[in-house]
Amino acid sequence: MKKVFEKYKNMQIVHDNYKGHVCGYNDSHIILAVETKNDQKFSRKLQSPIIMEEYKDVKYRYIFEDERELIKQSKNESNKNR
Repeated sequence: MKKVFEKYKNMQIVHDNYKGHVCGYNDSHIILAVETKNDQKFSRKLQSPIIMEEYKDVKYRYIFEDERELIKQSKNESNKNR
């Protein structure tokens, strides 16, 4: 996961209901930081996370992101810049 994280760190990921930045990872997931107070869908507690210092603020909640979504949105961004 560390290699995937290094490739996409700080990348903004946009979904229909929220957007966040790639901020960390654990053994099996990439983690997005989302500015919200919604504790139902998002969490402050994750098992063994490595989170970038600037995203440890209490205004952020975390959610796991699928690596395929990172690749998809990164390709879409690259196509826009052409």
